[in-house]
Amino acid sequence: MTHPSPAAQMRLTQALASLADVLLPGNDAWPSGAAVGVQHAVLRRYIEAKGEDTLAQLAETLGAHGLPLLDQSDAARTDAVSAFESNDPDLFGWLQDASYFAYYEDASVVALIAARGTPYSLRPHIKGYDLPKFDLETQTPTHGRGHYIATKDVRPVDISGLELDTRITTKWGLQR
Repeated sequence: MTHPSPAAQMRLTQALASLADVLLPGNDAWPSGAAVGVQHAVLRRYIEAKGEDTLAQLAETLGAHGLPLLDQSDAARTDAVSAFESNDPDLFGWLQDASYFAYYEDASVVALIAARGTPYSLRPHIKGYDLPKFDLETQTPTHGRGHYIATKDVRPVDISGLELDTRITTKWGLQR
């Protein structure tokens, strides 16, 4: 198993921090991605998903795209990340998604969102969010598209013609 050297590991962490700061730059009201440690969570997720033996390749790929983006202007940093996105969309997309998840799972970001009056929880699946009871008078859509069907009026749809028990549907629908 090939691991990056300690210096290469530090550079990899800096590269992920640079990427996080371009994706999640922060401002006076919000911390940047690197400020909340997105790079560390992304690295942990990457190791869990791809394995430790791929770290050297990740470091090499990020280095080839000019990361870390130390001492560069905002425009140069954005251009480097845009080039990375164009040249390696799969890896970029994975890192981008992991960065966004890590950011919005950070306790300080959750606290900022909650302080703005938006119900937001680190673990909403435990108790869910309070939702007011549906009020037909005030919550009926007014945009003119679709319509409301009362629960008592809902009827099953005949799907017998869809041939859902065929081999292709089983393969594509159940084995994703």
